[in-house]
Amino acid sequence: MRKSIEHELTHADGHDLERSQLLRYQKRLHLRRFFRSIAGINRSTLIGLSFAFLIALGTILLMLPQAHVNGQWANPLDAFFTATSASCVTGLAVWDTGKELSLFGQLVLLFLIQVGGLGLMTITTLFNFGLHKKMNIRQRLLVQDSLNQEDPGNVMHIALNVLKYTFLVEFVFGTLLSLYFYYSEQLGSKAFYWGYWHAISAFCNAGFDLFGDFQSLVHYQGNAAINICFIMLIVIGGLGFTVIEDLLQKRSWKGLTLHSKIVLSVNAILLALGTVLIWLLEHKNIGTIGSASLEQQWLASLFQAVSLRTAGFNSMDLAVLNPATLFFMMGMMFIGASPTSTGGGIKTTTFAVLLASTLALLRDKKDVVMFRKRIDASLIEKSLAVFLLAIGWVALAVFLLLLLDDKQHPFQFVLFEVFSAMGTVGMGIGITPEWNPWCKLVLIVTMYIGRIGILTFGMSFFNKKVDRLRYPTENVMIG
Repeated sequence: MRKSIEHELTHADGHDLERSQLLRYQKRLHLRRFFRSIAGINRSTLIGLSFAFLIALGTILLMLPQAHVNGQWANPLDAFFTATSASCVTGLAVWDTGKELSLFGQLVLLFLIQVGGLGLMTITTLFNFGLHKKMNIRQRLLVQDSLNQEDPGNVMHIALNVLKYTFLVEFVFGTLLSLYFYYSEQLGSKAFYWGYWHAISAFCNAGFDLFGDFQSLVHYQGNAAINICFIMLIVIGGLGFTVIEDLLQKRSWKGLTLHSKIVLSVNAILLALGTVLIWLLEHKNIGTIGSASLEQQWLASLFQAVSLRTAGFNSMDLAVLNPATLFFMMGMMFIGASPTSTGGGIKTTTFAVLLASTLALLRDKKDVVMFRKRIDASLIEKSLAVFLLAIGWVALAVFLLLLLDDKQHPFQFVLFEVFSAMGTVGMGIGITPEWNPWCKLVLIVTMYIGRIGILTFGMSFFNKKVDRLRYPTENVMIG
């Protein structure tokens, strides 16, 4: 009897062992399938998923009672909106950052701004470097796409330089702002927190501030020290890390790459044009700069021309701007900053290539030439695709907001809000907290698309395929 019981127990143990081994095998099999499915996802989708992960993490943290002064759980949609705005370095806000968020909430927001500005792929590169881990070819290709580089072998060097330039610029100007807030504003130890917080927000072109009442820099309109620091941070952050490195290495106009020459030229033209036009349109407007001195008018116009392209800070009351000024600002926001920068928009290079190709067509030129270099036809096609997709989404977002808003806001304000979200500018006219839940969701998607790039967003739905067939051509009448 005893032997039979022992036999049964041994037999049962054998079955349990086989069952546990089978379960472990099935788990390993599921994990392999999971990782293979990830490996099969195209790189555009993975870049989009990295921002989605950051937004999800930020939403959870910003919902916590510890993130708010009132100590209560936050509305999930408002937390989702704020996390998206910060991660996509936009700046549209439904909460008064300086008054409604606690220290913990403000630090969460700052973390999202910094990581969102640099990109999660760049941060991953830093950890790999710190842990002395080599990056495989797929990881290099992901960083290459996120930094918009051509050579995957050089991405580690570029990514590390991005981090080096970022922390150096934020430290230098953060220190200058801290000293100003300490001695001029008499803020005590709070001055250093304010200084570095705003340096990160400005360099990442985020547009969030701690000044309160959604006033941004209106109270500092004539303050040269504050304006110059913010202008420098926004400009450096908006040029793009590739251009910064090219400038530091070459140090002469002749030796710069074509990309750097286009970026610097377009930025200079847009800044000059924006400053002059804003001054011409607003210098008689008492609600904005009409009552200020001539020097302060030009300073405010310059600041607004710099900030409106992607940063989102404002030193004028946007709600009382002339309609012509609002319309001009929408165009500038749509163009945005430069590639590999912390800003959004269709990018200055896209705008320049489209303009050059149009002029070449009008002049009946076969090639598009810029700075004695021929632009490849594939770049022109890509620029056109970016423009059409971006303007198409803007039109769709405006239509949805007008449909869902039920005539609550003027058309020009709705249009301005969409351009601000699409260009990740975050320059609001004060209507952002007033949107209903459906309208907020439309703006969330718009901010997300504006940050990862409309082309990356579109390509994430398709896998690249090689065309095996070429069909015959036939003429189509255009124009």
